[in-house]
Amino acid sequence: MTIIGRFLLLSVAVMISQPAVAEVYKCTDSSGEVVFQGEPCRSGDEVKLDIRFAEQPQQTVNQLIAGSWCEIGTSNVPDGNIQQDTALRKTWVFSERQMEQHISQGQRQDVFRYPIRQTTGSFVIDHPAFGSGQVNWQVRKLTDNQLVIAAYGGYTHLSAGDCDMVMASTQN
Repeated sequence: MTIIGRFLLLSVAVMISQPAVAEVYKCTDSSGEVVFQGEPCRSGDEVKLDIRFAEQPQQTVNQLIAGSWCEIGTSNVPDGNIQQDTALRKTWVFSERQMEQHISQGQRQDVFRYPIRQTTGSFVIDHPAFGSGQVNWQVRKLTDNQLVIAAYGGYTHLSAGDCDMVMASTQN
């Protein structure tokens, strides 16, 4: 076998051995129908599948979101690289029935208040700018210091506290 033949054979072997990485969610609705899809389930039971290793149960979140959270950035996967928007500061303030967003960009500051419906593991924001008027967010991770929420196939990462305090502590 020639050197070029060996090189081509090795190249094909390397390409074949690369694992495919894709998120797959197994969603079961209230009538028991199962659907497999590439984004988090909007309602019903959900199991995240790792197509290489079988089912991976979602972390159980057993409390409602409360208090102030600073948006750090967004990612395409729950534990992926976070893209930060340094031009905007967004503080999310949660209570059981309302969510406020304090958004600042330079000297401009806006506050938006949205009615929400919370259950453990998810919340729905009523907002006409989102087409149907509602956005269903899934809570992927909730600890004392970290909150990861998902909607529209993306993940938003937040850190406990308002953005002025969080940003000051990260700069020191």
